[in-house]
Amino acid sequence: MKKVIWSVLALSLLGGCAVSENQGQLREVDLRKPLYEYVDRQTHMDLATVQRNLFIHREACHSSFELKQDPLQVHFSTLIYGPEGVTDLRERVMLDFTAYASGKLGIKGYTYYAKNKALAQGLVDVLAKPTTCPAGIKPKTE
Repeated sequence: MKKVIWSVLALSLLGGCAVSENQGQLREVDLRKPLYEYVDRQTHMDLATVQRNLFIHREACHSSFELKQDPLQVHFSTLIYGPEGVTDLRERVMLDFTAYASGKLGIKGYTYYAKNKALAQGLVDVLAKPTTCPAGIKPKTE
C-alpha cells in the first residue's frame, strides 16, 4: 500500500515539472472565450470577398493578416489581424467567420486587451470598405 501511495505522489510531482511548449503564449483557443469577445455580427458577404478585400486593405494600410480556412469545414475561417510587425496574439485581433447557406457571414471578434476593442469593431467595417484603416492602423498614403 505504501508503494502505491509513494508512486502516486512521485507521479504527481513529476507531472508538475512538465513544461508545455506554449507556456506563457496566448493561443487562439484561449482567446475564444466570452470574456474576450467584442464583436458578434452578421453581414451579407462570402469568404472569397473577405479575402479579396483584405488584400486590397493591406495595400492601403500598414497592417498584416493571416486568414486560415478550416481544412475540415470549408465554411469556417479565422482571421488574425494587426499592425505591421506585431506578432503577439495579445496585441492583435482575431475574427472567426462562419459562412451560411443563406449568403450571410457570421463574424465573431476577439481581442485580449480591451484597448483593441475599437480595432476589432472597425475591422468588420474594413471588410466592406477595404481602403479605410481602422483605429490604430496607419494608412500607407500619409
